[in-house]
Amino acid sequence: MWKFIADLLGIPPTSTTSSTQPAQLPQAAPVSQPVTRRPTVRRQRVDRRTRYIQTQAYQLAERFSKDGGEGIQLDEQGYNWLIIPKYPMPERWRQRWTKLMILFPAAYPDVPPTGFYLTIQARLKSGGQDRHLFKGGGYYAEAPDLSKEGWFWYCVHAQVQGAGGWQPSSDPAYPDNLYTFLNMAREALTADD
Repeated sequence: MWKFIADLLGIPPTSTTSSTQPAQLPQAAPVSQPVTRRPTVRRQRVDRRTRYIQTQAYQLAERFSKDGGEGIQLDEQGYNWLIIPKYPMPERWRQRWTKLMILFPAAYPDVPPTGFYLTIQARLKSGGQDRHLFKGGGYYAEAPDLSKEGWFWYCVHAQVQGAGGWQPSSDPAYPDNLYTFLNMAREALTADD
């Protein structure tokens, strides 16, 4: 799966290899060892995108490590993706837990993620299906089709223009940030539209 995602995101191979993951993607935190520490900050100046993702990922790791949570998995080399291995689904879904993956756009935090991926199928307790969950990449050009790897794209967009639109703070710990995005995702997953 990691090679497939790396190929889609254009991450070049490195000289070291791992028996469980190809060299193209950095080692994610194993499920048994959630990311609960502050990411290592190199002595060199960290670019804005990386700083925002590191800070916000650390906040999410703390949140999703509580009460027996599995923390998060983070691409700590290219900062292209983040996975929440045990994301709680709203009551209307048949499946209680799923994996949730966010792919970060190159212009993050100025541009929010568009949609996210789940390992859950679209089945609701009512017997219907959620019309925002697509097998495949959906209708957004930058949403790669990861369905062969077990990921389904959930279509949700943050408004980026005008009043109430996405406006990241000068401090990555404050909105608009990954919490803002996950709140929007939660509302979409809960809505019966």
